[in-house]
Amino acid sequence: MNPVRMHYPWLSSLAALLVVGWQWLLLNPSALGGDLPVPLARADYLWLVLLLLAVIFDMRLFLRARNRYRDQLAQYRDQIAELFDSRRQLGTRARIYSDHADKLKMFISERLLEYIEYDEKFLHFKNIASEVRHNGVISYDKAQTALRQARLDCGDGRGQQFSEAADALLYLWDLLDLATTDNIALHVTNHIYDCEEHYFQAQLNQSGDDSAAPFQPTFRMSQAIRRALLPITEDPDALGLNRDWPKNGVYADEKFKILLRADCDLLGSENHMVLLIENLLNNALYYSQQKASGQRHNGVALSLAHRAGEAVCKVYNRGPRIKDDEKDKIYQLGFSSRRIREHHGKGLGLYFVHEITRGFEGSIAFANIENREQVISLSIKLSNGEVLTRRIGIVSIDGKPLCRLPDSGERVSKRHEWSCPAPIMSIEVSPEKVSKPQLISDLAIGEDSSHLDASEPMRAHWRLDVKNRKRSSKLVFLPLDVRGVEFVVRIPTANSRLDNQD
Repeated sequence: MNPVRMHYPWLSSLAALLVVGWQWLLLNPSALGGDLPVPLARADYLWLVLLLLAVIFDMRLFLRARNRYRDQLAQYRDQIAELFDSRRQLGTRARIYSDHADKLKMFISERLLEYIEYDEKFLHFKNIASEVRHNGVISYDKAQTALRQARLDCGDGRGQQFSEAADALLYLWDLLDLATTDNIALHVTNHIYDCEEHYFQAQLNQSGDDSAAPFQPTFRMSQAIRRALLPITEDPDALGLNRDWPKNGVYADEKFKILLRADCDLLGSENHMVLLIENLLNNALYYSQQKASGQRHNGVALSLAHRAGEAVCKVYNRGPRIKDDEKDKIYQLGFSSRRIREHHGKGLGLYFVHEITRGFEGSIAFANIENREQVISLSIKLSNGEVLTRRIGIVSIDGKPLCRLPDSGERVSKRHEWSCPAPIMSIEVSPEKVSKPQLISDLAIGEDSSHLDASEPMRAHWRLDVKNRKRSSKLVFLPLDVRGVEFVVRIPTANSRLDNQD
């Protein structure tokens, strides 16, 4: 902005000088050596009028210039104030950014220290495992030979014990192999290719006998699941691990729910698959046993099926869902969501699962499980022959399942109760999206019973509590929270590899 020009009052000054000179000449006419001219000698006010006009005009110019100067001065002051405000804001922003930069430096340094520490621990563990494996070859051979001889010398009872000990020792040896290898996936794949060669050779010879191979090229997927479950289950008989395994069906105890649909043979080492399933189950157990997500009816669920030449193993657990910014990191070495949630995870479990799955040339994926809204119809048959029909809806509010009757508007509740004038003999439950209704029968008078949703054997969405009395009864409907995570592992079967070669 250009500064305002202040004009000097030339007109006022000149007019004042002229009037002063004129007055002086009127008082001293002899100064000119003679009389003054008549117009100048007249004592009128013409000159005063001219002076006044000049002064007024000049004052007008001066006042206008002064107003412009004041406006410009106010603008300068505003600009200076704005400049100081801007500098203060820049200073504040610089301090904030400086704090953020310091925090970012601290965060990066902490992460680097953690990764450096983790890498050092991992290398240290790897070196220890390599040293143990290198120095333990002779001891391993002696232990395996002794266990094999003891199994042959003892009866069936103790022989089984020695056989399990030999399998456990071989499992430890395979773990040491994985711990010392530079590429777990490649190590597993190379072993599968060796198994594939022996398996194909046996098929070409049409003998079907793998005893000629230096090692067993195939294993049953159900047996790997059984071995992974045995160390962590409290009641093996409830899961059928010691009775009729691997008979298809549903097995359940306090922690696990197992669904076997079909079994299949896989190429490779059974120990590698045991490690994969163990890590999936341990990860699921950790979250399902947390206080915030624990639930008696929906714990850890594992299912095995055979689809399109693949063994499909699913592991579900209640607990926090995997966030979008974590979905590409959960399989990375050293990454653990437990550390993010203020827990102490090592970041190894899912890394091993991912690498072993790659080695088996399979795939792994996960899905966040949410509660499902649905309407359920109940047909209640009473002992007096009366049939009552009730409808209830399950709605999800803030992710939590709640009850809502169809005619109750927006009213919701955690559970709903119905009172009946007679004992209940049977209940037919018909969810709107399920074609086959669930029949609950053989309800004894005077006894209480609980019944779970059977439409999805691995995740019950509701529970019905029946309280039968001699002359009346009560029915309680409780929606169950199924929010959690389900991992799905798909591994090609041995037969599918043989078919692909054809």
